[in-house]
Amino acid sequence: MIDLAHDVASDEFARLFRMLSAVNKEAESLQLSTVVHLTNMALLQLSLDWEGTSPENERSVKLNAIFRSKTKIALDEDGPRT
Repeated sequence: MIDLAHDVASDEFARLFRMLSAVNKEAESLQLSTVVHLTNMALLQLSLDWEGTSPENERSVKLNAIFRSKTKIALDEDGPRT
């Protein structure tokens, strides 16, 4: 059975991730270091929320793996699109 609620939520997380990534890249090009820092924090938090985990419960190595995984899913050309 397909979990449509999970698929829709995943698509929304991916869409938000792509939007924040675009803002991050634009902030980098404009040398807005505070905005870059804030969007990096937002991207990490979004990854954790998407995964359904809390940073207090995970080691930094696993947090990095979660972030890389969600980045690949959201930014991969074959990933979910809305």
